[in-house]
Amino acid sequence: MSLSKKKYVLISILFVLAVSVVTIAYVNGHSKPDEPIHQVVNLSPNSLTLHEIDKLDAFAKLIVIGYATENFRDREHVVTAFDDGIMQSFHTNTNIKIEKILKKPDDFSSNQNELTIIEPVSLAGDVKYTANDYVELQKGDNSVLFLLRNSYGKYGLINDNLGKFSLEENNQTNWQQSFTSQELSEYEAFRDSVMEKYNLN
Repeated sequence: MSLSKKKYVLISILFVLAVSVVTIAYVNGHSKPDEPIHQVVNLSPNSLTLHEIDKLDAFAKLIVIGYATENFRDREHVVTAFDDGIMQSFHTNTNIKIEKILKKPDDFSSNQNELTIIEPVSLAGDVKYTANDYVELQKGDNSVLFLLRNSYGKYGLINDNLGKFSLEENNQTNWQQSFTSQELSEYEAFRDSVMEKYNLN
């Protein structure tokens, strides 16, 4: 075999090897929606929770009906830490599709149908960090979302799990299943008041 043929064979082998390594790295690193989350770390920050729909409506600056467009693992997760390694903050940037605007500030376009919102939950490897037992929006689950704009101009979901209400009455997510009967009764009464206020029954 000539020297040029040996070089050609060697280059071909190296190319195939490089493509294989990249493919394996992509497959192993690519998020899989059904991968289990092995640990949930719940933090309890001091936050305001409103239990009356009129107060929540007045406090929120933007109220929409919309749904998350990506699986939780595929969203942008942000966890920041101080120089000493202690966690500073966490959140997830969630892309939503807006189906209907129920309330908006003057500078929010009536025609806007997409938005990235902040949720008080994040993921680092197989550990999920959450505030006040908040459970992330589920992909494709049309919900009423109560939002407030922060000092950076970004909209974030407010009122923890009482700031999002699925339009599907029988959509029992994991956090609802872990409610006591009294908590579930309070949640369902709050949800009913949301549906009634915005004529969504």
